[in-house]
Amino acid sequence: MGQTSDGQLVVVRKFWDAQAVGDEQSARSVLAEDLEWTVVGQHSQLARTYRGVDEFFDELIGTLAATFVPGSAVMEIRGMYLDVGQSVVVTHLRETASTRDGLLFDNDIVTIMTVAGGRIAKCQEFMDLHEVRRAFGEEIRNAPIATFNVQG
Repeated sequence: MGQTSDGQLVVVRKFWDAQAVGDEQSARSVLAEDLEWTVVGQHSQLARTYRGVDEFFDELIGTLAATFVPGSAVMEIRGMYLDVGQSVVVTHLRETASTRDGLLFDNDIVTIMTVAGGRIAKCQEFMDLHEVRRAFGEEIRNAPIATFNVQG
């Protein structure tokens, strides 16, 4: 049937522990080479599917590293939940960091990770994309929240 439930939780915990201290080698050791990691949403350049471990680290994690002050990111796991039947681990965490532009990034994140063969094969990551846009400089300062196209 596959890995035990404790094993699935251990794999996901090892990933988050490695990410929290910037240990890319340990994080890679629990990710499938053909990883599919999706930042869910449409309103941020970060929101898309990253295919493969290299793309995940080069593009997503690389963007975080370029934006955050080194050593400022703090990840607090608030809960981990397991669906044994689907080999899925849901994690709720809070991440804070200082940006190089002097902003505080503060976001609650929920991930749904599929563990197969002792490695994380797929992840859907949900977070406040408004906070991402603000901290990553994707918002135009003083832009209206919504615009209307009224014809008449």
